[in-house]
Amino acid sequence: MKKMLFVSALAVALLMFAIPIVSAGMDFDDPALCVNGTWLLVDAAQPSAIKVVVPDDAKYGDQKAGKCKTPSPAPHLITNVKEGPVDHLMTVWVDGSKASTPTITASYGKEVQTRKNNGKLVVFVFFVR
Repeated sequence: MKKMLFVSALAVALLMFAIPIVSAGMDFDDPALCVNGTWLLVDAAQPSAIKVVVPDDAKYGDQKAGKCKTPSPAPHLITNVKEGPVDHLMTVWVDGSKASTPTITASYGKEVQTRKNNGKLVVFVFFVR
């Protein structure tokens, strides 16, 4: 009887620890942004940790607004976006303290950049056509 009580208590404790871990994974889904028909994808960061500055003439947003031909590869859209004065350059800032892994990867089309996450600001720059 004591063994059954112990096993039941252990099972409940493990279940309590597993639920927050599963729900936490949803916060770190890789967010995306369509810019001039190409998807920007930031791996291992919360959407709230990302700021993007696009060229002032860029079309950006969801699939329709950014003119992407394919659906978003990510469940979350990057929403902290501003237009900047630099033609053809997009800058992506990621708050490393809100990232989920020791490295952060950003990709724009076929260009992929990976940076070490030092827990501070991580910066990526991409050429936008």
